[in-house]
Amino acid sequence: MPRSRLAALVALPLALGPASARAQPEGPAAAPTPTAAAKPETTRAPDSRLAILSLALSGSDDAVLAQSLLSHLKQGLARGAFAVVDAAEVERLAPGGCSEKPCLAALRDQSKADFVLRSVVTVDDRDYRVRLELLAAQDGAVLASSEERCDLCGLAEVGALMEAQGALLRRALEDLVTGPPRLAITTTPPGALVLVDNKLVGLTPIEQTLLEGNHLVQLRLDGYVTDERRVDLVPGVRERLDVPLRREPKVARFRAAGWASLFVGIPVAAAGITMLAVDGRPYKRRCGEGDVDLAGNCRFLLDTDWGGGIALAAGAAMITAGVMLLLRTRDRPQSRRPRAFLGPTGVTLVGRF
Repeated sequence: MPRSRLAALVALPLALGPASARAQPEGPAAAPTPTAAAKPETTRAPDSRLAILSLALSGSDDAVLAQSLLSHLKQGLARGAFAVVDAAEVERLAPGGCSEKPCLAALRDQSKADFVLRSVVTVDDRDYRVRLELLAAQDGAVLASSEERCDLCGLAEVGALMEAQGALLRRALEDLVTGPPRLAITTTPPGALVLVDNKLVGLTPIEQTLLEGNHLVQLRLDGYVTDERRVDLVPGVRERLDVPLRREPKVARFRAAGWASLFVGIPVAAAGITMLAVDGRPYKRRCGEGDVDLAGNCRFLLDTDWGGGIALAAGAAMITAGVMLLLRTRDRPQSRRPRAFLGPTGVTLVGRF
């Protein structure tokens, strides 16, 4: 099986030059909204151009083979987020290839190319070694490279290998031109654990650079239903998720019971206090001669001390129970202490420091 490796080299600000200067900066994130749908924020790709040099064939002088392999390479580079300089123009400006800085500078000035692709194929009987290099036209710095072997291969296999290598470099070049995709996530309440493809990446609110393609995002917070959704990320696009988390049914029932206990307990306690306050008072405005006892006290007095005490105790108990339920189910900020989790890749430590 062929072995491949793709390595991005050289810092972008130094390598891209004017191409990076034309990239539009990303604006600040928008304020969270109640919707939970992903909101793409696309940054317009710079008008970058790629010049593909003639393929260098080592160990063989078969011009037809070189042209065929170069054609497969261009197919792998097709539909990229960049423009390809016309092959005839490249051949006219750099016949037979171009590797020195003065030649690259002239190619850049006349073709307006920001990037140059250099390809070398070494042939040894039926063994092939393919090496591709993506260069910055400004200074010849190697931005990305790809090297792969194909032993005992036929022409169809080598052609497929060239297309695959071209597709790998196309993705690397798109990342250089448009920037990698980013995913920003906020939740209500904040502090939810964020897992992307079953890997813990942090706590909300969070903004993360990810690989392009489809990803599974999970949001977990104690007392709330786990939210799970898929997002499709595209290079140069910032996706935003604003997710209002739903309480677990059990927690919602406890909160409802807490509010009900509180709303019933307050008037019951108030009634108990009122009953204790009026205990011993006459329930008639005046006591006539026949309404007093031998001691001269009115016989029609309110006797509400027992009822008031019971009502006050019951109301206080309901208020206490309601407050406790609401406190136990309240929205609490995520602890700032580091927390350890056991995931599919081992133990992960997450927290805010």
